[in-house]
Amino acid sequence: MDFILMSEGDTPVGLTHEHRYRELIEEVLLAEQVGFDAFGSSEQHVAIGTATVSAPEVLYPYLMALTSRIRFIHLVTLLPTRMNHALRVAERIATEDILSNGRIELGTGRGNTTLALRAFEVDPTENKSQWREGIELIRRAFLDDPFSFVGEHYKVPPRSLVPKPLQTPCPPISVAAGSPSSVETAAKMGIGAIMGGFYLGYDLVENMLKLYDETLAAATHDYPITPRKMVLVSGGMHCAETTALAREQARPLFEMSKLSTDAFGRLAKLSQDYAYMGAVNDVDFSDEEYLFERSQGFLVGDPEHCIEHVQRYADMGVESLVLRVDSLPHDQLMRSIELFGKYVIPRFKHPRNVVRPADDVLAGIRAARPAHEEALRRFQSENKPAEAVR
Repeated sequence: MDFILMSEGDTPVGLTHEHRYRELIEEVLLAEQVGFDAFGSSEQHVAIGTATVSAPEVLYPYLMALTSRIRFIHLVTLLPTRMNHALRVAERIATEDILSNGRIELGTGRGNTTLALRAFEVDPTENKSQWREGIELIRRAFLDDPFSFVGEHYKVPPRSLVPKPLQTPCPPISVAAGSPSSVETAAKMGIGAIMGGFYLGYDLVENMLKLYDETLAAATHDYPITPRKMVLVSGGMHCAETTALAREQARPLFEMSKLSTDAFGRLAKLSQDYAYMGAVNDVDFSDEEYLFERSQGFLVGDPEHCIEHVQRYADMGVESLVLRVDSLPHDQLMRSIELFGKYVIPRFKHPRNVVRPADDVLAGIRAARPAHEEALRRFQSENKPAEAVR
Protein backbone atom coordinates (compact mmCIF):
# COMPACT_ATOMS: atom_id res chain seq x y z
CA MET A 1 0.00 0.00 0.00
CA ASP A 2 1.15 3.51 -0.85
CA PHE A 3 0.62 6.34 1.63
CA ILE A 4 -0.17 9.75 0.16
CA LEU A 5 -0.04 12.87 2.34
CA MET A 6 -2.66 15.40 1.31
CA SER A 7 -2.78 19.03 2.40
CA GLU A 8 -4.76 21.93 1.02
CA GLY A 9 -2.92 24.67 2.91
CA ASP A 10 -5.87 25.40 5.18
CA THR A 11 -4.98 28.75 6.73
CA PRO A 12 -6.52 29.71 10.10
CA VAL A 13 -7.89 33.17 10.81
CA GLY A 14 -5.10 35.56 11.74
CA LEU A 15 -2.36 33.72 9.84
CA THR A 16 -1.07 34.75 6.41
CA HIS A 17 -1.13 32.49 3.38
CA GLU A 18 2.61 33.06 3.08
CA HIS A 19 3.24 31.68 6.57
CA ARG A 20 0.96 28.68 6.00
CA TYR A 21 2.73 27.83 2.74
CA ARG A 22 6.09 27.89 4.56
CA GLU A 23 4.66 25.48 7.11
CA LEU A 24 3.33 23.26 4.33
CA ILE A 25 6.80 23.03 2.80
CA GLU A 26 8.18 21.80 6.14
CA GLU A 27 5.40 19.20 6.36
CA VAL A 28 6.17 17.82 2.90
CA LEU A 29 9.90 17.62 3.61
CA LEU A 30 9.20 15.72 6.85
CA ALA A 31 6.79 13.40 5.01
CA GLU A 32 9.55 12.44 2.58
CA GLN A 33 11.97 11.86 5.45
CA VAL A 34 9.69 9.52 7.41
CA GLY A 35 8.49 7.40 4.49
CA PHE A 36 5.33 8.78 2.86
CA ASP A 37 5.20 7.77 -0.81
CA ALA A 38 3.61 10.89 -2.27
CA PHE A 39 2.24 14.34 -1.56
CA GLY A 40 -0.85 15.82 -3.14
CA SER A 41 -3.08 18.85 -2.96
CA SER A 42 -6.41 19.70 -4.50
CA GLU A 43 -6.95 22.54 -6.94
CA GLN A 44 -9.34 24.87 -5.13
CA HIS A 45 -10.42 28.26 -6.43
CA VAL A 46 -11.89 31.23 -4.51
CA ALA A 47 -12.42 28.92 -1.52
CA ILE A 48 -13.65 30.28 1.80
CA GLY A 49 -11.82 28.31 4.47
CA THR A 50 -10.40 24.76 4.29
CA ALA A 51 -8.20 25.21 1.19
CA THR A 52 -5.83 27.78 -0.30
CA VAL A 53 -3.90 25.85 -2.97
CA SER A 54 -5.26 27.23 -6.23
CA ALA A 55 -2.12 26.61 -8.31
CA PRO A 56 -0.56 23.25 -7.40
CA GLU A 57 1.25 23.23 -10.76
CA VAL A 58 3.28 26.17 -9.38
CA LEU A 59 3.73 24.77 -5.86
CA TYR A 60 4.89 21.31 -6.94
CA PRO A 61 7.99 22.28 -8.97
CA TYR A 62 9.25 24.27 -5.97
CA LEU A 63 8.83 21.19 -3.76
CA MET A 64 10.31 18.92 -6.41
CA ALA A 65 13.55 20.89 -6.26
CA LEU A 66 13.71 20.39 -2.48
CA THR A 67 13.03 16.63 -2.53
CA SER A 68 14.48 13.55 -4.19
CA ARG A 69 12.20 10.56 -3.51
CA ILE A 70 8.62 11.53 -2.72
CA ARG A 71 6.15 11.59 -5.62
CA PHE A 72 3.59 14.32 -6.37
CA ILE A 73 -0.02 13.77 -7.36
CA HIS A 74 -2.60 16.36 -8.37
CA LEU A 75 -5.64 15.72 -6.14
CA VAL A 76 -7.24 16.84 -8.39
CA THR A 77 -6.73 18.89 -11.55
CA LEU A 78 -10.09 20.27 -12.65
CA LEU A 79 -10.97 19.53 -16.27
CA PRO A 80 -13.95 21.77 -17.09
CA THR A 81 -12.81 23.58 -20.23
CA ARG A 82 -13.17 27.03 -18.67
CA MET A 83 -10.81 26.04 -15.85
CA ASN A 84 -8.10 24.03 -17.61
CA HIS A 85 -7.72 23.25 -21.29
CA ALA A 86 -6.77 19.56 -21.41
CA LEU A 87 -3.87 20.17 -23.79
CA ARG A 88 -2.39 22.71 -21.35
CA VAL A 89 -2.73 20.10 -18.60
CA ALA A 90 -0.81 17.57 -20.71
CA GLU A 91 1.96 20.12 -21.29
CA ARG A 92 2.20 20.99 -17.59
CA ILE A 93 2.25 17.37 -16.46
CA ALA A 94 4.95 16.52 -18.99
CA THR A 95 7.02 19.46 -17.74
CA GLU A 96 6.56 18.41 -14.11
CA ASP A 97 7.49 14.86 -15.04
CA ILE A 98 10.80 16.10 -16.42
CA LEU A 99 11.53 18.44 -13.51
CA SER A 100 10.74 15.74 -10.93
CA ASN A 101 12.60 12.99 -12.78
CA GLY A 102 9.42 10.97 -13.22
CA ARG A 103 7.68 11.68 -9.88
CA ILE A 104 4.39 13.19 -11.04
CA GLU A 105 0.85 11.74 -11.20
CA LEU A 106 -2.35 13.26 -12.55
CA GLY A 107 -5.53 13.01 -10.51
CA THR A 108 -8.52 14.62 -12.24
CA GLY A 109 -12.03 15.80 -11.49
CA ARG A 110 -14.79 18.18 -12.56
CA GLY A 111 -15.23 20.37 -9.47
CA ASN A 112 -17.24 20.00 -6.27
CA THR A 113 -17.97 23.56 -5.13
CA THR A 114 -20.47 26.05 -6.48
CA LEU A 115 -18.05 28.84 -5.52
CA ALA A 116 -15.50 27.68 -8.08
CA LEU A 117 -17.89 26.46 -10.76
CA ARG A 118 -19.83 29.71 -10.82
CA ALA A 119 -16.68 31.85 -10.66
CA PHE A 120 -15.42 30.19 -13.85
CA GLU A 121 -18.91 30.05 -15.42
CA VAL A 122 -18.89 26.26 -15.59
CA ASP A 123 -22.19 24.56 -16.40
CA PRO A 124 -22.55 21.61 -13.95
CA THR A 125 -24.64 19.74 -16.51
CA GLU A 126 -21.77 19.77 -19.02
CA ASN A 127 -18.57 19.42 -17.01
CA LYS A 128 -18.74 15.62 -16.77
CA SER A 129 -18.57 15.26 -20.55
CA GLN A 130 -15.84 17.91 -20.61
CA TRP A 131 -13.86 15.88 -18.07
CA ARG A 132 -14.22 12.71 -20.13
CA GLU A 133 -13.07 14.35 -23.37
CA GLY A 134 -10.24 16.01 -21.46
CA ILE A 135 -8.94 12.64 -20.24
CA GLU A 136 -9.10 11.24 -23.76
CA LEU A 137 -7.23 14.22 -25.20
CA ILE A 138 -4.53 14.05 -22.51
CA ARG A 139 -3.94 10.35 -23.09
CA ARG A 140 -3.70 10.82 -26.85
CA ALA A 141 -1.24 13.67 -26.34
CA PHE A 142 0.89 11.44 -24.08
CA LEU A 143 0.71 8.25 -26.15
CA ASP A 144 0.18 9.21 -29.81
CA ASP A 145 2.69 11.15 -31.87
CA PRO A 146 1.18 12.93 -33.68
CA PHE A 147 -2.19 13.04 -31.88
CA SER A 148 -5.51 14.60 -32.80
CA PHE A 149 -8.99 14.80 -31.31
CA VAL A 150 -12.50 15.66 -32.49
CA GLY A 151 -15.33 15.83 -29.97
CA GLU A 152 -18.07 18.06 -28.64
CA HIS A 153 -15.75 20.20 -26.55
CA TYR A 154 -12.32 19.76 -28.17
CA LYS A 155 -11.26 19.78 -31.79
CA VAL A 156 -7.48 19.51 -32.05
CA PRO A 157 -5.83 18.93 -35.46
CA PRO A 158 -2.79 16.62 -35.74
CA ARG A 159 -0.06 17.90 -33.42
CA SER A 160 2.95 16.64 -31.45
CA LEU A 161 3.16 17.23 -27.68
CA VAL A 162 6.12 19.31 -26.50
CA PRO A 163 7.71 18.45 -24.14
CA LYS A 164 7.23 14.70 -23.79
CA PRO A 165 6.84 13.08 -20.33
CA LEU A 166 9.48 10.71 -18.96
CA GLN A 167 7.34 7.96 -17.43
CA THR A 168 6.33 4.96 -19.53
CA PRO A 169 3.76 4.57 -20.91
CA CYS A 170 2.76 7.92 -19.34
CA PRO A 171 2.35 9.51 -15.91
CA PRO A 172 -0.37 7.65 -13.94
CA ILE A 173 -3.87 9.08 -14.35
CA SER A 174 -6.79 8.81 -11.92
CA VAL A 175 -10.14 10.45 -11.18
CA ALA A 176 -12.07 11.43 -8.07
CA ALA A 177 -14.86 8.82 -8.03
CA GLY A 178 -17.56 9.50 -5.46
CA SER A 179 -20.35 7.46 -7.03
CA PRO A 180 -20.63 3.88 -8.35
CA SER A 181 -21.06 5.21 -11.89
CA SER A 182 -17.81 7.18 -11.62
CA VAL A 183 -16.02 4.09 -10.33
CA GLU A 184 -17.31 2.10 -13.32
CA THR A 185 -16.22 4.85 -15.70
CA ALA A 186 -12.71 4.89 -14.23
CA ALA A 187 -12.34 1.12 -14.52
CA LYS A 188 -13.69 1.06 -18.08
CA MET A 189 -11.19 3.77 -19.03
CA GLY A 190 -8.36 1.93 -17.28
CA ILE A 191 -7.44 4.80 -14.96
CA GLY A 192 -7.20 4.94 -11.17
CA ALA A 193 -10.23 5.70 -8.99
CA ILE A 194 -9.96 7.91 -5.88
CA MET A 195 -12.87 6.65 -3.78
CA GLY A 196 -14.40 7.88 -0.51
CA GLY A 197 -14.78 11.35 0.86
CA PHE A 198 -18.46 11.33 1.81
CA TYR A 199 -18.45 10.07 5.44
CA LEU A 200 -20.90 7.31 4.57
CA GLY A 201 -19.02 4.38 6.07
CA TYR A 202 -16.62 1.59 5.15
CA ASP A 203 -19.22 -0.64 3.47
CA LEU A 204 -19.77 1.89 0.69
CA VAL A 205 -16.05 2.12 -0.02
CA GLU A 206 -15.63 -1.66 0.07
CA ASN A 207 -18.48 -2.07 -2.44
CA MET A 208 -16.86 0.52 -4.71
CA LEU A 209 -13.55 -1.34 -4.57
CA LYS A 210 -15.27 -4.58 -5.59
CA LEU A 211 -17.13 -2.79 -8.39
CA TYR A 212 -13.85 -1.36 -9.67
CA ASP A 213 -12.23 -4.82 -9.74
CA GLU A 214 -15.18 -6.42 -11.50
CA THR A 215 -15.52 -3.68 -14.09
CA LEU A 216 -11.79 -3.54 -14.80
CA ALA A 217 -11.65 -7.32 -15.30
CA ALA A 218 -14.51 -7.18 -17.82
CA ALA A 219 -13.23 -4.17 -19.79
CA THR A 220 -11.10 -3.98 -22.90
CA HIS A 221 -8.84 -1.00 -23.50
CA ASP A 222 -7.43 0.66 -26.59
CA TYR A 223 -4.63 2.42 -24.66
CA PRO A 224 -2.09 1.29 -22.07
CA ILE A 225 -3.85 1.53 -18.72
CA THR A 226 -2.88 2.89 -15.30
CA PRO A 227 -5.40 1.20 -12.96
CA ARG A 228 -5.20 1.89 -9.23
CA LYS A 229 -7.53 1.50 -6.25
CA MET A 230 -7.19 4.63 -4.14
CA VAL A 231 -9.17 5.66 -1.07
CA LEU A 232 -9.40 9.16 0.39
CA VAL A 233 -9.64 9.84 4.12
CA SER A 234 -11.08 13.30 3.61
CA GLY A 235 -11.85 14.40 7.16
CA GLY A 236 -8.33 13.87 8.32
CA MET A 237 -5.62 11.61 9.65
CA HIS A 238 -4.24 12.57 13.02
CA CYS A 239 -1.81 10.47 15.02
CA ALA A 240 -0.74 11.34 18.57
CA GLU A 241 0.89 9.64 21.55
CA THR A 242 -2.48 8.43 22.84
CA THR A 243 -5.83 7.94 21.17
CA ALA A 244 -7.47 10.22 23.74
CA LEU A 245 -5.05 13.02 22.88
CA ALA A 246 -5.46 12.41 19.13
CA ARG A 247 -9.24 12.68 19.43
CA GLU A 248 -9.06 15.81 21.55
CA GLN A 249 -6.77 17.52 19.06
CA ALA A 250 -8.74 16.32 16.01
CA ARG A 251 -12.20 17.51 17.07
CA PRO A 252 -11.82 20.84 15.21
CA LEU A 253 -11.71 18.80 12.00
CA PHE A 254 -15.47 18.20 12.30
CA GLU A 255 -16.18 21.86 11.53
CA MET A 256 -13.82 21.73 8.55
CA SER A 257 -15.68 18.67 7.26
CA LYS A 258 -19.05 20.38 7.58
CA LEU A 259 -17.74 23.44 5.74
CA SER A 260 -16.07 21.46 2.94
CA THR A 261 -19.25 19.45 2.26
CA ASP A 262 -21.60 22.41 2.55
CA ALA A 263 -21.92 22.80 -1.23
CA PHE A 264 -22.66 19.13 -1.90
CA GLY A 265 -26.38 19.47 -1.27
CA ARG A 266 -26.66 22.48 -3.59
CA LEU A 267 -24.73 20.72 -6.34
CA ALA A 268 -26.99 17.69 -6.00
CA LYS A 269 -29.93 19.89 -6.97
CA LEU A 270 -28.19 21.60 -9.90
CA SER A 271 -27.38 18.50 -11.95
CA GLN A 272 -28.32 14.83 -11.98
CA ASP A 273 -24.61 14.08 -12.37
CA TYR A 274 -24.13 15.39 -8.81
CA ALA A 275 -27.24 13.82 -7.27
CA TYR A 276 -25.24 11.26 -5.28
CA MET A 277 -23.57 14.06 -3.30
CA GLY A 278 -26.84 14.85 -1.53
CA ALA A 279 -26.38 11.81 0.71
CA VAL A 280 -23.86 13.71 2.83
CA ASN A 281 -26.79 15.74 4.22
CA ASP A 282 -27.69 12.68 6.31
CA VAL A 283 -24.34 12.65 8.12
CA ASP A 284 -24.49 13.79 11.75
CA PHE A 285 -21.29 15.79 12.22
CA SER A 286 -21.93 15.94 15.97
CA ASP A 287 -21.74 12.16 16.39
CA GLU A 288 -18.11 11.86 17.46
CA GLU A 289 -18.01 8.08 17.80
CA TYR A 290 -19.48 7.55 14.34
CA LEU A 291 -17.17 10.07 12.71
CA PHE A 292 -13.97 8.78 14.30
CA GLU A 293 -14.66 5.05 14.03
CA ARG A 294 -17.28 4.26 11.39
CA SER A 295 -17.63 7.13 8.91
CA GLN A 296 -14.45 6.31 6.94
CA GLY A 297 -13.79 10.03 6.95
CA PHE A 298 -11.20 9.98 9.74
CA LEU A 299 -8.16 7.99 10.83
CA VAL A 300 -7.43 9.23 14.34
CA GLY A 301 -5.59 7.62 17.23
CA ASP A 302 -2.27 6.49 18.62
CA PRO A 303 0.00 4.49 16.29
CA GLU A 304 -1.54 1.13 17.23
CA HIS A 305 -5.07 2.41 16.68
CA CYS A 306 -4.04 3.89 13.33
CA ILE A 307 -2.52 0.55 12.36
CA GLU A 308 -5.86 -1.16 13.04
CA HIS A 309 -7.65 1.28 10.74
CA VAL A 310 -5.05 0.96 7.97
CA GLN A 311 -5.21 -2.83 8.22
CA ARG A 312 -8.92 -2.59 7.45
CA TYR A 313 -8.09 -0.81 4.19
CA ALA A 314 -5.34 -3.32 3.42
CA ASP A 315 -7.81 -6.19 3.87
CA MET A 316 -10.13 -4.49 1.34
CA GLY A 317 -7.35 -4.44 -1.25
CA VAL A 318 -6.70 -0.69 -1.21
CA GLU A 319 -3.54 0.13 -3.14
CA SER A 320 -3.12 3.78 -2.16
CA LEU A 321 -4.40 5.57 0.93
CA VAL A 322 -4.80 9.35 0.60
CA LEU A 323 -4.60 10.96 4.05
CA ARG A 324 -5.63 14.57 4.55
CA VAL A 325 -3.28 16.04 7.17
CA ASP A 326 -4.34 19.67 7.52
CA SER A 327 -6.58 22.14 9.39
CA LEU A 328 -4.74 21.77 12.72
CA PRO A 329 -1.83 23.70 14.29
CA HIS A 330 1.47 23.16 12.47
CA ASP A 331 3.22 21.57 15.46
CA GLN A 332 0.43 18.99 15.78
CA LEU A 333 0.55 18.23 12.06
CA MET A 334 4.33 17.74 12.18
CA ARG A 335 4.07 15.38 15.17
CA SER A 336 1.27 13.45 13.47
CA ILE A 337 3.34 13.02 10.28
CA GLU A 338 6.35 11.92 12.31
CA LEU A 339 4.48 9.33 14.40
CA PHE A 340 2.59 7.91 11.41
CA GLY A 341 5.75 7.67 9.35
CA LYS A 342 7.87 6.12 12.09
CA TYR A 343 5.38 3.65 13.55
CA VAL A 344 2.48 3.02 11.13
CA ILE A 345 3.91 3.02 7.59
CA PRO A 346 6.69 0.48 8.38
CA ARG A 347 4.10 -2.05 9.59
CA PHE A 348 2.79 -2.19 6.03
CA LYS A 349 5.95 -1.43 4.06
CA HIS A 350 8.62 -3.32 6.03
CA PRO A 351 6.89 -5.49 8.64
CA ARG A 352 9.87 -7.86 9.10
CA ASN A 353 12.08 -4.90 9.99
CA VAL A 354 9.84 -3.66 12.82
CA VAL A 355 11.38 -4.34 16.23
CA ARG A 356 9.09 -6.50 18.36
CA PRO A 357 8.79 -6.58 22.18
CA ALA A 358 11.36 -8.84 23.84
CA ASP A 359 8.62 -10.96 25.42
CA ASP A 360 7.11 -11.66 21.98
CA VAL A 361 10.50 -12.69 20.60
CA LEU A 362 11.17 -14.96 23.60
CA ALA A 363 7.73 -16.54 23.29
CA GLY A 364 8.47 -17.34 19.66
CA ILE A 365 11.84 -18.84 20.59
CA ARG A 366 10.27 -21.05 23.28
CA ALA A 367 7.52 -22.18 20.89
CA ALA A 368 10.14 -23.18 18.31
CA ARG A 369 12.30 -25.24 20.70
CA PRO A 370 10.38 -28.57 20.53
CA ALA A 371 10.64 -28.71 16.73
CA HIS A 372 14.32 -27.81 16.88
CA GLU A 373 15.05 -30.50 19.53
CA GLU A 374 13.17 -33.12 17.48
CA ALA A 375 15.17 -32.18 14.37
CA LEU A 376 18.38 -32.45 16.40
CA ARG A 377 17.47 -35.96 17.65
CA ARG A 378 16.74 -37.11 14.07
CA PHE A 379 20.03 -35.71 12.87
CA GLN A 380 21.99 -37.42 15.62
CA SER A 381 20.19 -40.70 15.01
CA GLU A 382 20.81 -40.61 11.26
CA ASN A 383 24.48 -39.67 11.65
CA LYS A 384 25.72 -42.10 14.36
CA PRO A 385 29.28 -43.37 13.83
CA ALA A 386 29.45 -46.74 12.05
CA GLU A 387 30.95 -48.52 15.14
CA ALA A 388 28.11 -47.33 17.31
CA VAL A 389 25.65 -48.78 14.82
CA ARG A 390 27.38 -52.24 14.95
